[in-house]
Amino acid sequence: MQFRHSLTRCSAAAAVVLLGLAPGLPAAAASSSTIGVAAGANLEGISVYDTADVLNDEKIKDALSSIDFNEPTKVAVFSRQGEYSDDINSETLAFAREEHPEWISQDAEDYGDYWADGYFIITLSVEGHGDGQIGTYFGEDRKVSTSQMESIHEAGYEDFNLSRWTDGVIAVGAKGAKIMNRPWYKNPALWITTGVAGGAAGATGLVVLGVRASRRKEFEANLSTGREHLSNVTMDLDTTELSARTLPTGSRHAADLERRFADFMAKYRTLFARQQELEAATKKTRSSGSGVALSKDFIDTAQQLDATDDAIIAAAALYTRSATWQEAWRAQTAPILEDLAELPELLGGPDKKLGPAGSALRSFADTAQQEVQAVGTDLAAQVIDVDTALDRLSELRKQLTKRLDAYAAARIGAYAKSEAEEKQMRAKLRKQRYASTGTRSGGSILDVTSPAEFFWRVSAFNIGYQSAVKAVDSSRQAASSSSGVSTGYSGGGSFSGAGGSSRF
Repeated sequence: MQFRHSLTRCSAAAAVVLLGLAPGLPAAAASSSTIGVAAGANLEGISVYDTADVLNDEKIKDALSSIDFNEPTKVAVFSRQGEYSDDINSETLAFAREEHPEWISQDAEDYGDYWADGYFIITLSVEGHGDGQIGTYFGEDRKVSTSQMESIHEAGYEDFNLSRWTDGVIAVGAKGAKIMNRPWYKNPALWITTGVAGGAAGATGLVVLGVRASRRKEFEANLSTGREHLSNVTMDLDTTELSARTLPTGSRHAADLERRFADFMAKYRTLFARQQELEAATKKTRSSGSGVALSKDFIDTAQQLDATDDAIIAAAALYTRSATWQEAWRAQTAPILEDLAELPELLGGPDKKLGPAGSALRSFADTAQQEVQAVGTDLAAQVIDVDTALDRLSELRKQLTKRLDAYAAARIGAYAKSEAEEKQMRAKLRKQRYASTGTRSGGSILDVTSPAEFFWRVSAFNIGYQSAVKAVDSSRQAASSSSGVSTGYSGGGSFSGAGGSSRF
């Protein structure tokens, strides 16, 4: 959809070049009297959700109903009582998801990541007398530039500062109606030079080409990596089937692997067919968002199968105590030992000031190392069985996860300056935590059989925290930038709908 809208704007700019802006072209030839729209036209509907109880609904509807929009538009106004620290972009998205999902695109190709076409959403967050935030959000076919958004917001500042909330919303709506999808002949900057318009068209085209090239590159990378994982599965297929048949009955962990193997072959055949489809995909498909999504699903499923067959082979070695059982056991202890080895670096530097949370992790690192050795010794001496050994490893990893949770809270509390920043950091950490769990190959049974929320890897914590800090720093920089418009949706997942907010 983004390509479609970008190309529309590109075509409009190109039309300017073709017209040439010759001296003989009178301005009247493009006047609104001949090809404009009538006052009050193109407003497909207006709805007001005044949860802050500060707006005159009828006045807003009457005023905006008399204003002409350049293209058919649905207007939604949402008011709320807020606080200074609120991220109203995220609050608006949350309100839409919970109360008005029709505001979000239902097109399959958009995956719910954009506002619905035709929508112009105005959010007013009232914090006190004359204080608050204003946000405007747009369907992809109505989106405007950041500078245009700032202009739309500024139209309401004077009224908002005087607590004339209704008049401010009307002013914002009127300005938005004027700017959204403004015809090329109404653009004040149009008549400066033909060259500027032509350059804009070329720049837009280059951006579109760049996005497509980037998607093709991602598609190829996903296909290549997924192909490697699927090749591993193919080479181990006979061993995997034999190993699955030797898993003992009455074992909790073995039973879980047996259930997974029951679906294994069906998934393998489906994935093999999917690989052939992706390899035959056209350039158009490889350049599309849906094509990239298919390649991402391919690599994820291939990684899962590769991890599952490694775990089944390792489990068979452990339960039958074959010649490779010690190697299989090392595969079980590898994740926790890697985590423990990474803790000293995690706990260095400024984190020494975080008190109990950091101390708990340091203390755990020492005792956990000893426990891993003890479990291995007991298993080798057959004092315990495989299930008991795996249960003890599982408990160690759960304890590490519990301490990492506490440590994350301490780090977030030390870095974030507001509740909105805390939410943003938690979302980034959570995203990386689950993205890095459950797809590890190498033979770990617990990584395959345990739910994602059970174990948090230290490496995933490090990457997630760095991402969280970067996101907060970017938000702070955006908030203090000259434009004054804050974009993005913390905690909104992959949602990237057009729009933003500013303070007044």
